[in-house]
Amino acid sequence: MKQDAFAGFHPAVNLCFFAAAIGLSMFLMHPVFLAVSLICSGGYLWYLLGARGFVRQVGYLLPVLLFTAVLNPLFNHRGETVLFLLGNGDPVTWESLCFGLASAVLMGASILWFNCCSAVFTTDKIIFLFGRVIPSLSLLISMTLRFMPRFKEYLQTTQQVQKAMQPPKNKIETLKQALTAFSATVSWAMEQSIVTADSMKSRGYGSAGRTAYAIYRFERRDGLTLAVLAALCLGTVLPWLTGAVEWVFFPAMTGGLFGFGPILSYLSFLGLCLMPMIIDLTEDCKWNSL
Repeated sequence: MKQDAFAGFHPAVNLCFFAAAIGLSMFLMHPVFLAVSLICSGGYLWYLLGARGFVRQVGYLLPVLLFTAVLNPLFNHRGETVLFLLGNGDPVTWESLCFGLASAVLMGASILWFNCCSAVFTTDKIIFLFGRVIPSLSLLISMTLRFMPRFKEYLQTTQQVQKAMQPPKNKIETLKQALTAFSATVSWAMEQSIVTADSMKSRGYGSAGRTAYAIYRFERRDGLTLAVLAALCLGTVLPWLTGAVEWVFFPAMTGGLFGFGPILSYLSFLGLCLMPMIIDLTEDCKWNSL
């Protein structure tokens, strides 16, 4: 993964940004906001993982989104503009088709933001923020997030060793090797859980008066970033609360696209979604100039 300057900020800044980006993307069902969220999240994930890592991470996403967009108008027949009729007489409407596409974009943007969050918001940040408030839950979440990549890595290593020792001659042998590798990986995971429990017990986990070492300090740049983030959130939400920005899919698609309120909300949300990229590109320019 590429060195990310935004990941070097205080964990509270990272958490507030992803909470705002994911929350606004999920609740502001507007075509402009959905397009901005999808493009910005995809660009940020591309920056973090590179072209090959991006394709490997979200290669499955496009078929799922297309399936979601096509499936909705087959079951949702609301809307005034009828495009054609199905074999059973149910109409396929333009509004339901657009709603299905918007739902697919919403799901895709949310998944991309969560992938970015998993790359930036690491387990040590989770423990730092929530370790003293909910120590058991924060430890459980961090261990779970760490377990999945390790399990996948060990499984791939085991499969590579099996193929190197005895290349499969047909699909049956390939399936047998996959099952054997999965069984070995499960056994390894159970052994590691026992070792981890013994290690935690020997180091005094759960004892009274236990302290925690933290490498994060809330700096001036973190406070400034949070202030800008709050202002952008306010600029995004206020036009919605006043009714200047709204979008309705059924029974007919109506809503405001232009005006002072909508444009203010668009630009605020765009600035919010581009915040990590702006920070990273600014640091890259400084590094290259020096």
